[in-house]
Amino acid sequence: MNKWVRRIIVGIVIVVVLFVAAGGVGTSMLMNHLLTPGGVDWSGANNPNPPTDPYELGYRGDPLAALGLPFETVRYTTELGEAEAWFVPAASMAGPWAIYVHGIGGIRENGYRQLSILNAAGIPTLLITYRNDKGAPTPENALYSFGVTEWRDLDAAVGAMLDRGAPSIILAGESMGGAIVGQFLMHSDEADQVVALALDAPALDFTEVVADKIGARLIPFARTLANAGIFVFDTYRKAELNKAVSLDAVAKFPGPLFLAHGTADSLVPVTISERLVAARTAPTTYLQTGANHLLSFKEDPERYRAEMGGFLNSLGR
Repeated sequence: MNKWVRRIIVGIVIVVVLFVAAGGVGTSMLMNHLLTPGGVDWSGANNPNPPTDPYELGYRGDPLAALGLPFETVRYTTELGEAEAWFVPAASMAGPWAIYVHGIGGIRENGYRQLSILNAAGIPTLLITYRNDKGAPTPENALYSFGVTEWRDLDAAVGAMLDRGAPSIILAGESMGGAIVGQFLMHSDEADQVVALALDAPALDFTEVVADKIGARLIPFARTLANAGIFVFDTYRKAELNKAVSLDAVAKFPGPLFLAHGTADSLVPVTISERLVAARTAPTTYLQTGANHLLSFKEDPERYRAEMGGFLNSLGR
């Protein structure tokens, strides 16, 4: 081989390696900003003028103030200490109870859209907090880990509701909350107590979420850079985000699934839900909209209520 050809090939390899290394470090730095609690005001906690509509993300107020629903503030014990939740009873306590899990940096109030539908269907509902939330303990290595650690807090909440008398559980999760649900299905001894899932824009593949953000900027080798960034981040932050993939667990879940996702989602790519639907064999209700992240309800509230309400009523409680 001509020495100049060899030099060109070696030069290309060096450039690619340096590009991946630099891209991996840059991606990990961005992840550190986004995944460290307080780095981004995900919930709008610092918004001096929060919305007054309880169905808008960022609304703040308890279920009685928001929807006129009586509730009880309850506590359950996680491995890190006590966490707080709101329990909203329903007309019948005999059927499955629901647990709502909010997304990254979110708050319990984010669940009022789902709560209103669950309550109308006669399903008692618990809106939980988990590690790094206000009202829940914060670990020493404070990070949002897309379910890899947070599932244990959901596990504690499920156990508390079963002890309280829940005959079975419906898990409702949005965005990173969906990832927490997926990790729970993978790891919890109580996974067989779950009879149905209701997910909105679930982030079931963290690597795909990162790669999608890189690819959207027309940067080449998006998946490679995502893996490199996650590797660097996991190494220096002592995290395990390489394990934040639970799509297969949700795909294999034998019970019925309600799923909503918007094609304009700029945070969690709709391709994750499309892969999930293609892999499912159990009953699946898929509401695909044109909305951005977690705005499928807002795009058409009547349609969302009809689809999710019909799904809940089909469970045969």
